[in-house]
Amino acid sequence: MTRANDAQSGRYFDRELSWIDFNARVLAEAAREDLPLLERLKFMGIVSSNFDEFFMVRVAGLNDYDPDLEEIYRRSYALMDRQTDEFLRVIVPGLRKAGIVRVLPQEMDERQQKHVEGLFARELMPLLTPVAVGAGRPMPALANLGLYVIVRISENEKPGQTHEAVIEIPRKYPRMISLPAEQGYAFVLLEDVVMMMARELFRGFRVEQSGLFRVVRAAEMTLDEEKDEDFAKVMTEALRVRRKNFIARLDAAVPEDMIPLLSEKLKVPAGKIYRQRGWFDLKTVAQIAFPPAFEDLRRPEWIPRVHPDFEQADDLWALLREKDVLIHHPYESFDAVLRFLSTAAQDPDVLAIKQTLYRFGDFSPVIPILEMAVERGKQVTVLVELKARFDEACNISGAERLVQAGVTVLYGVAGLKTHAKACLVVRREPEGIRRYLHLGTGNYNDKTAALYSDLGYFTAREELTKDIAEFFNIITGYSHPAGFARIDIAPYTLRTKLRRLIQRETMRSRKSEPGLILAKMNSLVDPGMIELLYQASQAGVKIKLNVRGVCCLKPGVPGLSETIEVVSLVDMFLEHSRIFYFHNGGDEEVYLSSADWMPRNLDTRLEVMFPVEDMRHKKTLAELLSLYFKDNTQSWVLQSSGEYVRNEPREEKKARVQEILCRKAAESSVRGSKAPWARELKPQRPKS
Repeated sequence: MTRANDAQSGRYFDRELSWIDFNARVLAEAAREDLPLLERLKFMGIVSSNFDEFFMVRVAGLNDYDPDLEEIYRRSYALMDRQTDEFLRVIVPGLRKAGIVRVLPQEMDERQQKHVEGLFARELMPLLTPVAVGAGRPMPALANLGLYVIVRISENEKPGQTHEAVIEIPRKYPRMISLPAEQGYAFVLLEDVVMMMARELFRGFRVEQSGLFRVVRAAEMTLDEEKDEDFAKVMTEALRVRRKNFIARLDAAVPEDMIPLLSEKLKVPAGKIYRQRGWFDLKTVAQIAFPPAFEDLRRPEWIPRVHPDFEQADDLWALLREKDVLIHHPYESFDAVLRFLSTAAQDPDVLAIKQTLYRFGDFSPVIPILEMAVERGKQVTVLVELKARFDEACNISGAERLVQAGVTVLYGVAGLKTHAKACLVVRREPEGIRRYLHLGTGNYNDKTAALYSDLGYFTAREELTKDIAEFFNIITGYSHPAGFARIDIAPYTLRTKLRRLIQRETMRSRKSEPGLILAKMNSLVDPGMIELLYQASQAGVKIKLNVRGVCCLKPGVPGLSETIEVVSLVDMFLEHSRIFYFHNGGDEEVYLSSADWMPRNLDTRLEVMFPVEDMRHKKTLAELLSLYFKDNTQSWVLQSSGEYVRNEPREEKKARVQEILCRKAAESSVRGSKAPWARELKPQRPKS
């Protein structure tokens, strides 16, 4: 079913418009007066970052003749205007009151002006290259997300004749430049300095006008994955070509009569030009919220706790032979994963490590552990997904480092992204070969594990470890998918398994005992899955969906989906885990997965879904899913009209699920770790 047919059917919400609504919920957090100022600024930065990605990926991928394209641009720009208004009306005055002040060139005192002039002469002027773009001259190659100054100049001897030039703002230079001040933190933005000192770049000319603009290019790449050559080289070349992709959005704060010049030179129609009224690129500006200063303006830092089982276990392998362990990030520390890997790397009885890496980030601690494993004689095989969007260059660099260390690095199956999260350890023991396993819903990335809500599962269950060993054979060799004992993988069996689970709940549902489906995911887009949920609802199945972002399903429609409830939770941590619960007539089943219910996850990615069979953990996950529907502080309820309404407490007590989970983790953690990988724990908790 095409996107246009989806919209015309009236059975689904438009995907792109639903995404814009998600960012409206994020922006609503930035507008909350009860949040600390820098927490609100952080949400402002998230909105800006999200819109950049939205235009690079989703909007750029739409046909210019798409009937909804104009509406997508209109609603996007309207929300960006709301963001600007809130930022200028509330955030900027709040920062100024707190002593964090952006100083404009005309506001500088003599000392600050001399400081800027000296800095410009010493450090900035050598970095700047003005490029003439007047009549008959082409626009230079402009970097995606690059910020540029455009100036109109006239010769001192010919004041009536004007020319235009473009200056790129250096991307590697700090955007916020500290200024001498009696108190607080005074700074000037880099682009203000360049415009203030532009006259130094045009000797013999006078700067008549100046402005700023920023380009947002399409992010898609054309790849031939069947080429018989180094795929890392293919990806590197594709990244180089991507720099010249067409512009999906042009942000401009320039004099009105410069707009036609930019439109013509950059081949950007007027409808794709956003007239910026505030500060450019709030994602960069929001970095103010992260340094250790200004603690009274930020929420108290949450320090992940060490899981009690990992804290108390002297022998990790004995622990996992005894029981499965469920880790909930960021409430519990990513150090559990690092210990699992580090123990495997150092253990002389470990023979092999096999791992997928999707987004592992800059300076990942996983890489040196795998390097150590090779040095100690382990067979290490890593599947690095080079096509992880916007992390391609980082992943290429990490893969090259692993190759240099002697790791067997593979790049997956042609035509499919490997999005599954799995790490398998093979160990020789007195009873024979035994395998240990970590599966997760999130990436092997220590930075995002402190910011994203994800689940990790450690086990030595033979059925699961055997299945994952077969999974690695599929993605590293020529093995065909066979009948797995426990797991299901996309694009081979996962869609079919989900269909059977939903249909089974539908068939078992009775008036006396209606079925129950609880599901948590990031996005619900796939028409096939939505139709199955509609059918289940019509059979009386009670369906509760926690969908953080895009949701194309229409809940609460009489005769179609009246037993379906959809909530979205936006809070201090990004909700990222995927959990699926089926009541099954009392014989409950719970699954964790790396996959959302989207066509790309079910049809064009390698994903894993696995059952949680430990009764304790099954109960924990069922209770966790239910808890999300009790949140009356940070959750939003999707209406059948498409509107999201904030769920607020009435007579009942306030309930904030992420705060509850922080408190539980703090209460269950054991202080005084003896282990070198465990962080010192401090009793800090987010404010409600």
